[in-house]
Amino acid sequence: MNFKITKKELLDVMQKAYPLVPLKSTLQILSNFKISFNNSNLEIAATDLDHSIKAQCTVAGEGSFRIIVNARKIFDVVRELPDGDVYIRVKDSVFIIESEKGFTCKLAGADAADFPSFPEMEIKKEIELDSAVLAEMTTKSGFAVSRDESRACLCGILWELDKGRMGMVATDGHRLGSSAISGTFGIEEKTSIIVSPKTLQHIVKISSESSGQKRISAQIGDKYIIFSTEAFRLCSKLIDGPYPDYRKVIPIDNPRKAVIQRDLLMNAVKRVSVLSNQKTNLVKFSFNKNLLELVVLNRDIGGEAREVVPVEYAGNEHTIGFNGQYLNEIAGIIATPRISMEMNTQISACLLFPYYEEKTKKTSDDLFLIMPLKIMEEM
Repeated sequence: MNFKITKKELLDVMQKAYPLVPLKSTLQILSNFKISFNNSNLEIAATDLDHSIKAQCTVAGEGSFRIIVNARKIFDVVRELPDGDVYIRVKDSVFIIESEKGFTCKLAGADAADFPSFPEMEIKKEIELDSAVLAEMTTKSGFAVSRDESRACLCGILWELDKGRMGMVATDGHRLGSSAISGTFGIEEKTSIIVSPKTLQHIVKISSESSGQKRISAQIGDKYIIFSTEAFRLCSKLIDGPYPDYRKVIPIDNPRKAVIQRDLLMNAVKRVSVLSNQKTNLVKFSFNKNLLELVVLNRDIGGEAREVVPVEYAGNEHTIGFNGQYLNEIAGIIATPRISMEMNTQISACLLFPYYEEKTKKTSDDLFLIMPLKIMEEM
């Protein structure tokens, strides 16, 4: 019962599973990897009960075994191994690693029978999508996921699937991010699920690190969703809904419109925000014809910062306050050189969009929303 594998291949398969090992858990068994080998197929499993993953690869060897070993210890050992071939075997519930460079490690293991099994589910719908599309939609929505666990549905990303459209949305009540694309996804009727951002972010990470893994299959059930490629299968519990009707907070009438260079905006906000209140990060935006003045006044430290930047704006004078950190986070996600801003009143939500010089370059419908902050009189 032994096999040979390179240090790089072994570390790669472990890295797919390791982030799902809980740092703290009342169930000690969850701190382990379940390592299975069966006639040239190596599989490493991990779970925190909400998320389960099986990562696999093909190796040279014979025999079979199943064992659980401490995930952190074995991961740290493998990470420090010298490059080259590694020989692995199990003897009397002891996991043994031998490097061709002379290193040997033995780690006591245990029977894998009690390790939680990979969830089984009845597949209701199945789609296949490009990993780059999944990554882009996750990035454009995931930043706005709520951290307030009292509203569990807002702690997830709403994934909407329809016959000719697919999109993701998230909001925490202060900001909103959404991205949608058109296409054929094999879905005959509208489907909405709430997915854990941890799941999507992990899928994006390991897909980007895996060469050749460009397509991902998503199997949707009543309570679970399974993402899979040739290299891994990841199952995640869906978050119970319903998701609030986010469309109600998106203003339709926005007479004040501005277009600004993304880098100019971000750098100016970053500079003036150095003196902003650490709790609110309030930055006052004063729009005049083709000019935008950013102002921060912090009476607690006796500080004031101002900067004027050019902007395409032809409306009446308009003043509004934003959390500078939130605004720059959105601006950093928008990839176009210029950003379009749409506003109404001082208390109305502001919409931000990528600004396309050529409409043909637009590949997705992206919308970002940020709620304004009250501007104190002394500003």
